[in-house]
Amino acid sequence: MSPFALLRRPFVARLLASSLLGRLPTGMVPVALVLFSRGSDVGYGVAGLFAAAYTAGGAIGQPLLARWMDRTGQTRIIVGGGVVSSVGLAVLPFSGVVGGLVIAAVAGAATPPLEPGLRAIWPGLLSGPDVPRIYALDAAAQELVFVAGPLLVLLANSFGPAGGLYAAAAIGLTGALWFAVAPASRQWRPTEVGERHWAGALRPARLRRLYLGISLVGLAVGTFPVAASAFSEASGDRGWTTWLVAANAGGALIGGVWFSGRSHRYSPGRVLPWLFVALGFGYLPLAFLPTDPGVFPFALGLTLVSGLSLPPLMTLTFLVIDRLAPEGTVTEAFAWLITAFLVGSSTGAAVAGAIVAQTSPSWVFVLAWASGLLGALPVVKLVQR
Repeated sequence: MSPFALLRRPFVARLLASSLLGRLPTGMVPVALVLFSRGSDVGYGVAGLFAAAYTAGGAIGQPLLARWMDRTGQTRIIVGGGVVSSVGLAVLPFSGVVGGLVIAAVAGAATPPLEPGLRAIWPGLLSGPDVPRIYALDAAAQELVFVAGPLLVLLANSFGPAGGLYAAAAIGLTGALWFAVAPASRQWRPTEVGERHWAGALRPARLRRLYLGISLVGLAVGTFPVAASAFSEASGDRGWTTWLVAANAGGALIGGVWFSGRSHRYSPGRVLPWLFVALGFGYLPLAFLPTDPGVFPFALGLTLVSGLSLPPLMTLTFLVIDRLAPEGTVTEAFAWLITAFLVGSSTGAAVAGAIVAQTSPSWVFVLAWASGLLGALPVVKLVQR
């Protein structure tokens, strides 16, 4: 079956579309905070603090909300979180620097866990090879969040410095409510278990190993925007940054769509470590590019290739999580995946910035290569097949 045949099923298309709409603030808010801060003359330093507070809030809040969801169901958490997060984004422009930092953290922490919620639903709705197919489409479609999100912010900012934040608030709330009223979400019920361990989804050592590997994947991915910006500036045209980032996301979209029709053929236990290695080697050729304007077309091609392996890697990771999560913790287990990736990507961006300040952006691509290889080590023999 073609993976796109799944989208002909109304409930599948609705769940995926509403989830993606609700996730758009993830790609919008960091850019919106920078543009708002610059438009309000508070500087890049404050913009960075706002973005860090929002990201840290999300990294902490997602697993907590997801654990709550595993115990009580999806509707109340998604609606409540969507309202709190969106109201926070809408009032942030009127809150000053200190108040804005607090509100940014609260808005991030309250972000409804749509990603883990959606991935907890699929195995109960679909069966057989359709589950890895939809996981692969989901991983590919996630790239649209980081392509469309910044573009929507740029459009919304024509209405003023805070336009992007208002747009993110409205879009995020609309998506959350649309997802929450879907029958598949309203009817999803937590697994009844006896005594719950305090560690929840973090109890199995194999899951902790997987999260360590994913944090290193996040580190590699997080270095890329910084490296792309530094490479473009060193080559004489910083405007190429957007095109390089878009090419990387485009490669991921292509890789996800291609893999969605083949994902059921691959054993996660055998293939997953090699995808970590492939991710790392995807970045390595970029380290040898000269900083010259004439190399940009070639850089676009290499950048596209560097994104191909991420969705297949994430697809098999979703399957492993679904297999290893302790009973009654599947939503939380998927949320910890997001946290691991966010921690890694934030660290990667910070380390890449320090490297670029001292030396060539080529070393950032070397770091991304090394991160992929190191990330493969914890996932070797994670599952038998």
